[in-house]
Amino acid sequence: MSDPNHRLDRLLSPSSIAVVGASDKPGRIGTMVYENVIRAFAGPVYPVNPRGTMLAGRQAATSIDALPYGVDLAIVIVPAEQVVAAIEQCAANGVGGVTLLSSGFSEIGPEGAAVQAELREVVERTGIPVIGPNCIGFMNLHGGVMANFALPHTTELPVPGPVALVSQSGGFGSYITTKSLLTGVKLGWFVSTGNEVDVNIAEVLASLVERDEVKVLLVFSETLRDPDVFIGAARRAAELDKPIVLLKAGRSEEAARAAMSHTASIVGSAAVLDAVCRQYGVIVVDTMEEMLDLGLIFQDGRRARGSRIGIMTSSGGAGVLLADCAAAEGLTVPSIPERERAAIEAMMPRPFYGSVENPVDTTAQLTANATTYQQVLNALVAVDELDVFTTVTWAQPGPSNDAILSTYRNSTKPLAVLSTGYLAEFHEAGVPTYLDPRRAVHALSAVTKFSRRPALDPAPEATPAADLTAARALVARAEGRGLLLESDSKELLARYGGAITRERTVADAEEAVRAAREIGGAVALKAMSYQLPHKSDVGAIRLNLRTADEVRDAYDSMLLEVAERAPHAKVESVLVQQMVPARLELTCGLQRDPVFGAVVAVGLGGTTIEIMAAAELLHVPFGHAVAERTIRGMLGGRLVNAARGLDDAEVDQLADLMVSLGRLAVDLPEVVEVDVNPVRVSDGQAVAADALVVLAAVDPV
Repeated sequence: MSDPNHRLDRLLSPSSIAVVGASDKPGRIGTMVYENVIRAFAGPVYPVNPRGTMLAGRQAATSIDALPYGVDLAIVIVPAEQVVAAIEQCAANGVGGVTLLSSGFSEIGPEGAAVQAELREVVERTGIPVIGPNCIGFMNLHGGVMANFALPHTTELPVPGPVALVSQSGGFGSYITTKSLLTGVKLGWFVSTGNEVDVNIAEVLASLVERDEVKVLLVFSETLRDPDVFIGAARRAAELDKPIVLLKAGRSEEAARAAMSHTASIVGSAAVLDAVCRQYGVIVVDTMEEMLDLGLIFQDGRRARGSRIGIMTSSGGAGVLLADCAAAEGLTVPSIPERERAAIEAMMPRPFYGSVENPVDTTAQLTANATTYQQVLNALVAVDELDVFTTVTWAQPGPSNDAILSTYRNSTKPLAVLSTGYLAEFHEAGVPTYLDPRRAVHALSAVTKFSRRPALDPAPEATPAADLTAARALVARAEGRGLLLESDSKELLARYGGAITRERTVADAEEAVRAAREIGGAVALKAMSYQLPHKSDVGAIRLNLRTADEVRDAYDSMLLEVAERAPHAKVESVLVQQMVPARLELTCGLQRDPVFGAVVAVGLGGTTIEIMAAAELLHVPFGHAVAERTIRGMLGGRLVNAARGLDDAEVDQLADLMVSLGRLAVDLPEVVEVDVNPVRVSDGQAVAADALVVLAAVDPV
């Protein structure tokens, strides 16, 4: 069931349709679309054509104004220069929504962009939902709506299935749709969004994810507008146990230029997109084949308890190859328990030349014996210690394939069949079929990972008003200078719960000596100046000072060197800071992505970051559990599990620092960047030893 209050419901599930630009002339899009609509839709269809002729037994209206008031969906196929007036008329006549197939807008350059701007003004003023322009339409097989020319009217319509495909590109979306029918993916929906003057991929996902008949969502995107809507749809999909599989184009600079010329898209950071998807449970794929492979394995709704795979083949070599693929995909190939193994061995013919280990090699002896083959396959699938399965077959009728069909229908465990080709019987029954061993095992691996994904954590609580007031007062100290002093930057982190070194700001050498004595141990001196965000370049830092004389001498020499090397810099104060040991140095940071907004990064720090850029990103907001899970997963778990890795207390403190940056980003939008480097880790502590907070530029008055 869809949301009755969703603004796309009348558009996507209409009870009446108008085709504006309908035609009966061969080869025209208006003809193809009209023929598509009338062959599948059970409700009223109103062709609109200025000639007012009879079209397939229906009298065409000469204008939109001549239509009955309140048609649910208008499919508009008119020249670009007529579109704005047509949308105005649709809105005035109570049309529920428009699918705009016309091209000639921002994708062709400045002239088309100007027309699209007019179109956007009409849409925003009237509130009428519009998909397109420059799209190929949509298909809702569950409602008999073929508002597209993706599939010609001569193509037999498939049985409506649980998979929805949403594509910004119309042409490639049509390609994927056609390919999906060949591979056995059971589509029920296809929506292309084109230039997205109004309705975009995120909004379509938010609508489709609520529909009971939609169980899997496949997405091909060149850009993602409305990131909050996209994340909301991803959260809702996770709640409803519906996988979203995303294929993103436009990752490289060259591809980004191509996307701009195609749909006038704004392309954000691919790394941030990947991080957002990982955080909210969206599966990102690299190829169209992988997207369809996952659609195929997910469409039957089966889930796995663990990552243990059972393999049955009639070829020892195929079994070894599948076991290799399983290991590469993070699946285990456990031995079958003794009792079950003995039972399977007892079913085998004598003499038997195969193996009842996992992989089970039946040899060709069994493939012609339907009863025994069925018994062995059923016994393997019934093993409690196995979670997912694959088997090998030939694409031809026979008892072994009959047995596979029967086992699939009578089991709830995920099964992927490796075959020499596609079988109509398998397609009809929904048996996931693959032509390559790695693809079959990769699909099963995706199911195990999705089945065991962690629950999405709720966002952290809002900052108390008093704490927020204090944080804003700290930022106000910068007085429009564009950044905070290091001392203020770390005080801001500490107010949000981040651990920092012990430190004090001072105004003269004797005060520095007293501060060093209170802090204890070795200290560092740093000159605080708004003009010196990078202190070491001009000698504005002194390290490992232990005695009062060392502190006095360092204080005077540091200020003298700064005055000589950076005469433009005004020193506001001097920071006396604890020197903390470091078994590891890490870095934390905050950036604002142009598409998704604030993201927090954590990675290797100090000079190591220049050698190995190993960092993880989290979209803001997030809670402590998400931060901790991210840290524990870094470098394949080695950051925690290695001999000198982080202990639990250090992980906890580092997670607190990440959360503090996230909360800061929410509360203080004027903070555009934070760099905490290094975070020094030792003896159960992970503390910020240096920090820089950068503020948004202030326009001159």
